[in-house]
Amino acid sequence: MKNFIKGMLTLAVAVALTGFVACTDEESALGIDLVDSTMLYSGITDTLAVDEAWTEPEDSLLTSNYSFGIIGNYSDATFGKVSSVLYTQIGLPLNSSDISFDGDWEMDSVVLSLTRSQVFPDTNLDYSFHFEVKQLSEPLLNDTAYYAFSSLPVDESTLFFDDNVSVGRNDTVINMKLDPSFYPVIQRQATADEFREQTKGLRIRITQAGDDGMLSVDFSSGTTCLRAYYHYVYQGDTTKAQYTFLMGAGTSHFTQFIHDYSGTIFAGRDRLPGNLRLYLEPMGGRQVRVNFNSALQRFHQLHPWAVIHHAELILPVAPECDDAKPDKILALEKRSDGTEAYIDDLVDIYTLSGYDGTYHADGNYFRIRMTQHVQGLLRQGYDPGTLLILNSRRNAAQRLILNGTSVEDSPRLVFVYTE
Repeated sequence: MKNFIKGMLTLAVAVALTGFVACTDEESALGIDLVDSTMLYSGITDTLAVDEAWTEPEDSLLTSNYSFGIIGNYSDATFGKVSSVLYTQIGLPLNSSDISFDGDWEMDSVVLSLTRSQVFPDTNLDYSFHFEVKQLSEPLLNDTAYYAFSSLPVDESTLFFDDNVSVGRNDTVINMKLDPSFYPVIQRQATADEFREQTKGLRIRITQAGDDGMLSVDFSSGTTCLRAYYHYVYQGDTTKAQYTFLMGAGTSHFTQFIHDYSGTIFAGRDRLPGNLRLYLEPMGGRQVRVNFNSALQRFHQLHPWAVIHHAELILPVAPECDDAKPDKILALEKRSDGTEAYIDDLVDIYTLSGYDGTYHADGNYFRIRMTQHVQGLLRQGYDPGTLLILNSRRNAAQRLILNGTSVEDSPRLVFVYTE
């Protein structure tokens, strides 16, 4: 037994010594300045420049039934004007199959509440938003997909709210007391399905009569709702009560985004070359495509057996970009069937922390780790292109300007490999 243990220790020491002498002069530790101290890899470091990149419209953004949305107006010289409008059903509580809300019940008030997530451009400022609430003239449907370009007609004879509302930096819920003309909309006897069809839904928007700004709304919060306050008047009984109707979570809803690019570099152009700048805009605005095909094929010819240990796409931010940055950039690849899906490194952005995709202030760039993706490109021998989009583009207004391919600090793919 002692001889066996002694032999195993000798073998372990030999293996360790072999590891020290196996490195060649061309190998180096990537990461002292490139990656986190917990993500260091030994190997050969290489860099590929982007062959081609451009900015294009994001023209098919699904917006129905997400947990967060955004309403408001904003404009700047680069991206032009954008408005966002909310369409939502009014629903009964999830445990209610019907409602009997007439007869001896007398309405006191109805309050529409939206739960604030953030405000753009500065969440620490106070705003005065002019809200307008009208009823839809046709029902918002449960079985229909709605996109950024979708809209529904409203009943112009209805105007349930039309006034300024102060939104302070510390406010978490925005409340609007609706006009009494709204009371008949919800005072009815109906099943849950009948109620949604009969009430049709609401269009909620912020008009140009108040401050410019974008209000992000948390639809998943229980405080995004419609509350009716009433009292019972049967035989002198004046008991007060409250009924909470659903909006957002538990009902169908969507947001419409309206862009006006008049007078901007995007006016009349679907594809904008990315030699100087690349633009990522939320709310169904602009997305970016990058391609490494020529550089990747040259590398593959020289190193056909390369194994990628770590790869990251570096996206330097342009100096004129806003201080408020988007939370994350997502990367998608084109599959053989023509569809686009998240790259392999981005299976689940909420658990796969190695993907990154966030802004790094120390180098003024966004970084996307794509080790599996690059290995897959080498395996298939070509790069069909990578699509870049903003993660929170349905509910946050932060936009992004990146350096283009011809500037000194340009987008690049940095990786470590062995062969």
